Amino acid sequence: MEKNKHTKITFLSHASIYIEGREASLLVDPWLIGSCYWRSWWNYPPVKKGILKKIKPDAVYITHVHWDHWHGVTLKKLIDKDTLIITHEEPNKRSVNDLKKIGFKNIKLLKHGQSTNVGDLKLSIYQFGLFLNDSALVVKNKDVNLLDANDCKIAGAALSPIIKKHGKFDFALRSHSSANDRILYKIKNNPNFINDDPEHYSRSFKYFMDAVKPNYAVPFASNHCYLHKDVFDLNEFITDPYILKKQLDELGGLENSELKILVSGDSWSSDTGFEVASSSHYFLEKSFHIKEYLKEKAPLLEKFYTLESRLKINKKIISKFQNQIKAIPKLIRKKFKGWKFQLTLSSDKYSYNFIVDPFEAKLTEFDDSLKKDLPTHIHIPIKIFIDAVALNMFHHSSISKRNEYLFENENELKKYSDFLNLLEKVELEVYPLKVSYLKNLFFSYCRRWREILVYFKAFILLKKGLPIYDVEEEILKNTK
Repeated sequence: MEKNKHTKITFLSHASIYIEGREASLLVDPWLIGSCYWRSWWNYPPVKKGILKKIKPDAVYITHVHWDHWHGVTLKKLIDKDTLIITHEEPNKRSVNDLKKIGFKNIKLLKHGQSTNVGDLKLSIYQFGLFLNDSALVVKNKDVNLLDANDCKIAGAALSPIIKKHGKFDFALRSHSSANDRILYKIKNNPNFINDDPEHYSRSFKYFMDAVKPNYAVPFASNHCYLHKDVFDLNEFITDPYILKKQLDELGGLENSELKILVSGDSWSSDTGFEVASSSHYFLEKSFHIKEYLKEKAPLLEKFYTLESRLKINKKIISKFQNQIKAIPKLIRKKFKGWKFQLTLSSDKYSYNFIVDPFEAKLTEFDDSLKKDLPTHIHIPIKIFIDAVALNMFHHSSISKRNEYLFENENELKKYSDFLNLLEKVELEVYPLKVSYLKNLFFSYCRRWREILVYFKAFILLKKGLPIYDVEEEILKNTK
């Protein structure tokens, strides 16, 4: 193992960093090749050319199972199968089972609050999330103390011990834009319906950094764009680092930290400090650069469009989706008794309509000429539906932002959201319920009891009528 005389952190992509310590190197959340979420998401700015040749990690850390962090193509093509993969031990085994399926055998699981060493780099991990367990990562050696919160919404009583235990952070990294599908939700005859607050992500970034007080606050895990024709117009909704900076200035700025915008190829060394290339043009002239990016990727996209246009739905995939719904305990599905929604699956050439009955776990196809006026109508591209169901990752289909949602009213939206959340639990191997899962869940929360306090506080605030994003801000503002 070759030793360095200093420590270097290189920012690789949307949510990936490469940390070269004095004795070993660590790669975090590698999405470095191509796109993810069905050609929807692309790293922006693009991954710097030539940078991948310099990456030879002794270990890889994966914060959670979402594809812009747990990217199968990158893991298969870039990472040697003997490389040590470190991730957190969850009550479900979805992430580790999938790692084994693609050939990784040297996997190390850390419990909440546990630490391990990769050479001179000490890693400490902290989980957060009731079912989809994200993790915040602390990396520390004699040269640097870094907190990578990525998408992890850790706050309040769960965040305070990390701050106290690890002391002053040199860097804190956190997301600053929406990854969810809320902007796609539409209510019939209500064009003014808003189900999200785009400035929330800047406020929560500020409150998090004001609580952590790092020397450098780095906007992270949000630098992407949309190139697929279905979602290209959604680029305007992304909060990029310069929009974040503007909104932070309007909020009075960060109290104790310097905002540091770092993109692919930028780095910091304990020996020479920052090496930062000018990236402002990517954001201040964003429309032009994304159109140029689209031209560059047009051949790949056109090939994908052709593939998508040929696909048809078959009985096997419908049956598999019904079985996934059936995995939700019928006692829990009882809340949907009498409620149905229309599901349209389509491509440029083909279209299929189904009535979905969650209580009966049944899909019934009907002819397009027969009008069905159900109060909820969901549209999903055929390619996305087939892949999402085949991989038991239906919840991921919405992250693509290529789905369409139309609801009669907000009550219908809530019913569908409840149904989608239950399907996510099937995806995360919560359902069908097993004794082993319940046992793992119990012991997990014995270590994570402070997180329960956060959920209790969130429950009280929700009961008072606060939107979910306001709840997060309120808890962050009161983190001591």
